[in-house]
Amino acid sequence: MKAGSTWIACLLMGAMLLVPGCGKKGPPFLPKKAFNGRVMNLEGQWRAGSVFLEGRVVDTEDKGSVQGARVDYGRYPLDEPPCEGCPIEYRWSQRFGPEVMAGTSFNCEVPVDVKEDIYYFKVHLLGPDNAVGPSSNTVRVVRE
Repeated sequence: MKAGSTWIACLLMGAMLLVPGCGKKGPPFLPKKAFNGRVMNLEGQWRAGSVFLEGRVVDTEDKGSVQGARVDYGRYPLDEPPCEGCPIEYRWSQRFGPEVMAGTSFNCEVPVDVKEDIYYFKVHLLGPDNAVGPSSNTVRVVRE
């Protein structure tokens, strides 16, 4: 192999290494600010064909920044509950507006099928620009 061919091959390989590593590609926008509002101590109970959820709201700098909530829930038959420690499959979700907020309290009535089943619920608060906050604790409600 000639010396000129070796140099050309080395330059080509060096250029191939530099091209993908020339910096981050993407739109020149600042990342969205994280929304940390969450519901703590979530509890649930049956009330005439729906489940009433309540809890305490924490980690919101401004209570007016909460735009609503998303309630995720799943249902299991009484005779086939999920095992202890198994992940819960949340098949449904409902969105609610700011009416679920009352100061630092969260109150929400979720209409569900009136069946003798086990229901699991968790809540995510929604912030500005549809930012989703962290999940609340999971609450288990049994309809017998």
